[in-house]
Amino acid sequence: MSTAAIDVICPAWNRSEAIRTTVDSVLAQTFEDWRLIVVSDGCTDDTDDVVLSYEDERVQLIRTERHGHPGGPRNIGLAASTAPAIAYLDYDDEWLPDHLAVLQREFDAGARLVSTASIGMNEQGEEEYRSHPLNGLWHPELQLLWPLYEPSRVGHVRGLPESVGGWTTDHTGMEDWDLWLRLADAGERFTTVLDRTVRMYLRDTSRRRTMTVSHRLTLGTLPDEAACTKLTEAIGTPAVQDELRACFAAEMLGFYRAIADAGELVTPRGMSVEEALTGLEKFVTDPAVPMLRELAYVEEEGRFAVVHPLQCSSDRHAERLREFLRRHDAGRHAIVRRLIETVTG
Repeated sequence: MSTAAIDVICPAWNRSEAIRTTVDSVLAQTFEDWRLIVVSDGCTDDTDDVVLSYEDERVQLIRTERHGHPGGPRNIGLAASTAPAIAYLDYDDEWLPDHLAVLQREFDAGARLVSTASIGMNEQGEEEYRSHPLNGLWHPELQLLWPLYEPSRVGHVRGLPESVGGWTTDHTGMEDWDLWLRLADAGERFTTVLDRTVRMYLRDTSRRRTMTVSHRLTLGTLPDEAACTKLTEAIGTPAVQDELRACFAAEMLGFYRAIADAGELVTPRGMSVEEALTGLEKFVTDPAVPMLRELAYVEEEGRFAVVHPLQCSSDRHAERLREFLRRHDAGRHAIVRRLIETVTG
């Protein structure tokens, strides 16, 4: 059997007829040297039959026992792959026709790990957002902050996941975030592009929207719910919002400028470092963006901890993220601690 240029790995579970849209988006690619490996994760409906109904020999099915998590099926797909490059497509997403062509363009230019831009769609099939160009800024420490990037946007040269132990099979979610972090720790670097080549379908039942946040950075404690209300009101006042925004802008822009000066800031193809820094300054100083709306209160032994929730892939990730925030978001947290003292004083 001849080897395609790109093997596409698609884990699927009980997708039935709906998987046709996903498969059809691969068949519609302008770059045609691909093989699609659909890994049926113990499907109990007719998903397998639908995939097998395609007469194109590039569409292949692997049946496996139920994992209940995409990490295992992706590892099985990797073990079956023979192409020099790999792309991922989740069974509830679809590609625009130039996705694989864009990935191959970057591989030909020497990239090893690539992410494209995306379009977010709601359950009604309506466009909700287009990924912001600044979403293409990347650095190993930025990977700590956010789950950059969804698998359907990513392609890589052969062997990268295996070099760091493969996809995790832990049922904690954010397995993509976990893998990208391990690759970054191993010295791999993302190449990002501005081409929007993926439609991401957003569902309220998706694991990323429903997972419990189990990590946090604690900023202080309050005696009762009334104090929590006072703190929320204090943080929301215009004067405090302006103070928080000024601290955030100074610290984050300082961080970005430092990694840019060191030549370590990845910008998407077509965006200069200066354009990136100008765009960031505009974003972080925008008065329409509320500050610290993510703060939460956790009741503990009759008191309430004031916490900055951290969405992380592991305990180790959380430790590293807390350290990053202590170094690069200390100003805002100091303001919150001062307000806690005011409220409780």
